Amino acid sequence: MKKDLTRTTRGIAHFLNLKSDFEDDSDRIFSSLPLFYRIMYIDQPNPWVNQINRFDFIRLAVVSSNFKAYQLIKIGNFEYKKITPSNKVDILEIDLSDFFNSSILRTDEYEYSVQDFIMGLAYNGGIHMKPDKNIEKIEFLYENLFIKLPDLAYNITKSISKVLLEIFDEMYSLLVGDNNGHSPNINFQAKIMKAGVLLDGILFEKAYMQFPIRAKKDKGIRICLQLKLESDKISGPILYYGHRKNDSLQVGITQNSKMLIIHIMSQVKKIITYNIQDLVSTFFLLELAIYPTGEILLAINKMIKVAENVNKPIEIIDGKVILGSDLNGKNFGYFSEKTIVIQSIDKYSLTMNLGVYSLTKIDIEQKILPYNLIYREI
Repeated sequence: MKKDLTRTTRGIAHFLNLKSDFEDDSDRIFSSLPLFYRIMYIDQPNPWVNQINRFDFIRLAVVSSNFKAYQLIKIGNFEYKKITPSNKVDILEIDLSDFFNSSILRTDEYEYSVQDFIMGLAYNGGIHMKPDKNIEKIEFLYENLFIKLPDLAYNITKSISKVLLEIFDEMYSLLVGDNNGHSPNINFQAKIMKAGVLLDGILFEKAYMQFPIRAKKDKGIRICLQLKLESDKISGPILYYGHRKNDSLQVGITQNSKMLIIHIMSQVKKIITYNIQDLVSTFFLLELAIYPTGEILLAINKMIKVAENVNKPIEIIDGKVILGSDLNGKNFGYFSEKTIVIQSIDKYSLTMNLGVYSLTKIDIEQKILPYNLIYREI
């Protein structure tokens, strides 16, 4: 068997080891969880989460709806919180950083967060044999939980691992080439039905869907959307593209009442506006093309409406297209969508489909699409 010592392969191995130990109900999970956590988050300045989440996807920790309150019954000296939901309705979705910082155990002497618990495993035989800081607090956890209540410790370890595996299963699929739209967070999923009626598109109302975009050197980006704005009295995001830790290129398409606003931020900032009053409540085709030489155009229903130029080279970066919200998943639009097509454009104006789709998959052949072509076919 060929040996593979690449960083990516070895990083993935830690994830797969944790997953295997979880599925096999193996005691090895006491070691694989803290090792996974250390490599994924603790090792600075380049924790491996930056690699496995290279597209900057938003993913929330799914926990029980009772996660914020301690259970009424103690086990030993410990009050504890319920982490794993009982069913698909009994859920709360929180930022992963908030999950790590949330308290899950307490006694009269100490209170322990998720991170404290994982580090307690690490410093009592998981990675190190003894703690070198917070000694009394970690020793207390070791003596009173790990030694006296190993079953409770195991159940907590499994519950934490389940949260992380649900998140990183998706990130792993992206890393190995999945281009599908992702909307795994239950509370932020777009709708295809409302009041028992099948809709004529996907409704985005406090919802988002994410698509991975892989870097393409010296190539621009073309985004085509078939959408319907549900109201001319609201403001909110329609689509954003970029990476929160890379400001070399960011694109935003937002609605502000009866105006469509395009934000393009690279080496310079460009804002394009277009009146959409006559397009509200009906499906229309929107195209935003950003050529690698800096030309920008907005087309509506296959006809150019606005043409601009940033006079700077632009190229596709690793990141995400997020449909329905801003890059942080905090602000939302209100619209319906049928089709999304995302392509690269090279210096010869040759387009290449990037395999991104949501409700309808369209197979598109590459074509030469000059910047000054007034009539625009997808």
